[in-house]
Formats: sequence, structure tokens, C-alpha cells
Amino acid sequence: MSVKGIRRVVLGLATTALAGGMALSGAGTASASSGGGCGGPGWKQTCISAGGGQVSAQVNTNFASNNCTEQIIIWDYTTGSQALSTSFPCRSGQYSYTYTLTNPTPGHDYKAEARFYWQPGSGYDYQLSPDLWY
Repeated sequence: MSVKGIRRVVLGLATTALAGGMALSGAGTASASSGGGCGGPGWKQTCISAGGGQVSAQVNTNFASNNCTEQIIIWDYTTGSQALSTSFPCRSGQYSYTYTLTNPTPGHDYKAEARFYWQPGSGYDYQLSPDLWY
């Protein structure tokens, strides 16, 4: 094997060891959450957070019109299902809504989604939060 070939092998082994070390350093306890936060503009912002053994979705709106229906969903991306869903009429002006999932599963990936069904019309627009790993 040439010197050039030995360098490639050593570089490959070092890269593999470094990648493995990075994967191990990211592992934490199952009870700790990471990620979360808010997504979207201030007038329709969707947030997700964890605390006290719960996962909470908060939606902050500031609409000029109340001519819509709002749906808040907490998705469990690990199972591909809705963990919580509720709907209610939109309000004009500045409002904040918080909904809490009281039985989140450790090790799961959650995301909040707010859907806005404007009238008259079909379909909806939406805003997603960042991922939260519980």
C-alpha cells in the first residue's frame, strides 16, 4: 500500500471515530427535552415547549378579522399521529392560546401546528413550530 493509500485509510478511520463520538455525545437522558421554540411571524406564531412533565403548544395571533376557525394540533412525529387537537373561532386583535399535552411519551418528537380556516373559502393556511424532542 502506498503512503497516499495509508493516509486515506487513517483519515477514513479518524472520520468514522469522530462521527461515532459525536453521536454518543448527543445522547442524553430520556427525561430531558431539547428543541422547541417558535415558528412564524408575530401575527400567527406557533410555539412548543416542555416543562413539568407536559408538552405545551402556544399560538399567538394578531388578526385584523375574526372571520376564521383556528385548529391547534400537537403532532407526535414519532408515531405519525395527533396527540392533541382542538378547534375554536378566531378572534380579531392580539390573542394567545395555550394547550397542554399532559401525558407526553419520553423519547418522542413533537411539533405544534396551527391551522387557520378563513371564510369563505376552502382549505387552510398553517404555521408550524420547530421540533421538540421530549
